[in-house]
Amino acid sequence: MKLLFLLLVVSACSSNKASQLHQASKNVEVFENVPTDCNVVGKIEGINKQGSKELALNHALNQAADMGATGIVVNQEVPNGNKMSVHATAYRCE
Repeated sequence: MKLLFLLLVVSACSSNKASQLHQASKNVEVFENVPTDCNVVGKIEGINKQGSKELALNHALNQAADMGATGIVVNQEVPNGNKMSVHATAYRCE
């Protein structure tokens, strides 16, 4: 029983960590439209298993910051039961 409780606590903590907005991610902008004079860094998918769009977006912004992006454009938001996915394109603008 104690092991099950410990596994649940560790699982909850690890899933929340991905959704917490990191310090570097606070500088990543969410663009309404595809920016001009910017380079595509890559495609990303932010996921939150509790169904929160905001936390899925935080996960996407964290990934973008890790890639050196300065902004993202959200291409699609996909709710799937309790899971929310945010698909985006990451850009680096000079």
